Amino acid sequence: MALERNYLLGIKNTATQTVLEGGLITLGTTYRAYEDSDRCGVETFDVSGTGATLNWSGIYKVTATLVGSGSEAGDVTVQLLANGQPVAGAFSTETITTPDTELHTFTIDEFMLVDNTRVLNVSSTLAQTLALQNTGVGATFTKVTFNVVKVL
Repeated sequence: MALERNYLLGIKNTATQTVLEGGLITLGTTYRAYEDSDRCGVETFDVSGTGATLNWSGIYKVTATLVGSGSEAGDVTVQLLANGQPVAGAFSTETITTPDTELHTFTIDEFMLVDNTRVLNVSSTLAQTLALQNTGVGATFTKVTFNVVKVL
């Protein structure tokens, strides 16, 4: 039985960014990527400023780690989105008691399924565009690392 290789993507942003409640977090730029040649012109991953798209069917392990502080007291919550919708259970929350002074680490670790479908009897992949959203009080993030590994 032949095993498919693992494909990986690492994105990092070390610039300071302030993200209001409901805002998307800028993931940054690719610091590491491994993928074989594309399939029919479709790359494994596509990266934009605030999103990473998983284009091939399979199971992916997604790990996001962020360092940040709240610009006001309250809960800062980082939520993983797939195609603009919250992924159930894929969030990290830290409580801020003293704004702009406490640094907290937020971690999300999730497996994502990218499935196939048939449209007009043609097989197609239901690509997933992943993003991180601040759903809590306004926050400042000083380090964002977003890693994706295709495991199956």
